[in-house]
Amino acid sequence: MCALFFFQFGLYAQDNSTKPVKPRFETDTAYVKSYEREITARIFASQKYTSIQVPGSSTITSFRYRPNTTLNLGVGATYRSFSLNLAYGFPGINKKDGEKGKTKYLDLQAHMYGRKFVIDLFGQFYKGYYINQRNFGINNLNFYTRPDLIVNMVGASGYYVFNNRRFSYRASLIQNEWQKKSAGTFLLGAEVYYGAMKADSTIVPVELASQLPHGSINRLRFINIGPGLGYAYTFVYKENWFATGSLTVNVPIDFVKENSFIEDKNRVSITPNLLYRIALGYNSRRWIYTASLVNGMVSARGTYNNDTYRFHTGNLRFTAAKRFTLTRKGRKIMKPVDKVLSAPAEIGK
Repeated sequence: MCALFFFQFGLYAQDNSTKPVKPRFETDTAYVKSYEREITARIFASQKYTSIQVPGSSTITSFRYRPNTTLNLGVGATYRSFSLNLAYGFPGINKKDGEKGKTKYLDLQAHMYGRKFVIDLFGQFYKGYYINQRNFGINNLNFYTRPDLIVNMVGASGYYVFNNRRFSYRASLIQNEWQKKSAGTFLLGAEVYYGAMKADSTIVPVELASQLPHGSINRLRFINIGPGLGYAYTFVYKENWFATGSLTVNVPIDFVKENSFIEDKNRVSITPNLLYRIALGYNSRRWIYTASLVNGMVSARGTYNNDTYRFHTGNLRFTAAKRFTLTRKGRKIMKPVDKVLSAPAEIGK
C-alpha cells in the first residue's frame, strides 16, 4: 500500500481585527474559483513507472527497458493545503504476466501545486525489467527479461508560476479549484537528480554486447543539476471542459560515470531534461473528472557510445472527484486541522 501526503504552499496574512482573514495571494475569481475550505474527495486508478531508453548503434536500434508495475485503485481527499491519497494494486485487476518477469519496486512521487510554486519530488527504486519488444535481436519469441537490472533515482524540481492569479495547476491535477477561463503562464526554476543503474552482467543483453560500443558496461551513475524554463496553459471550453498542457525544459550540467569490464570512464556534458504534464477533463461546482499524465525525462550522456540514456518517470491517473461543503458540525470537527495548517502563518507573525 502506498500513502502520499503533500502540501500546497501558500502564505496568509493575519491580523488581530475582527475582519475575515483574506489570502495574501488572491486569485482572479473571473478565471479561478477556489474551494480549499471544502473537502474534495476522490477515487482514482493510477499506474506509475520508471523506464530506461538504452541507446543502440548503427546496426541495432535503441530499446527500452520497462518495469512490470501494477494498476492501483485508490481513494483520497484534499482540504486546504493538505492531501492524502491511499492506493493499492488489487490482485483481481492485475493478472500475473510471467512473460514480462517480476518487478520489485518502491515508487515515491510527490507533486505539490501551490499558488506561486510547483514542486516535484521523486524517489524510484526498481529491480526487474523487460524489453518491450518481442524477439529483440534475440532468437526468442518471448519478452527478454532482466531480473538482475536495478535502477535507483532520486530528484526534485521546483518552478515559479508567474501568472499565478489566473492560472491554476490545482484545478486540473488535484481538483480543489475550478479554472473557468483559459489562461497560461511562464515557469522558471531548477532541477536536480541523482541516478544509478546496474546489472550482474552487462546492462545491454549479453547476446548483443559484442555488437554495441557500450556492451561492456555493467553500471552507470549520474548527477545533473541546472536551471529550467517552461510554459503551461489550460484551454477551457464553456467553463466546464478543459485541457491542460505543461512543459519545462531543464538544461543541467551532467556528470556521468560508466563502469565496465574493460575501463571506467567519466564525462561532463550539458544534456537537456524534459518534464511535462497533460490533463483532460470536466470541472464543475461539485463533480470533477480528469485523466492526467505527469512524465519526467532525465538524460545521461555516455562516453562509450557518445549517446544518451534516458530515464522516464511518470504517473498515469484517472480520477473522479466531488467537493463537499462542510456543515457547522463539520467545521467544528476540522478546527484542529485548521490550527495545524495555520501554524506556519502564526509562527511568522
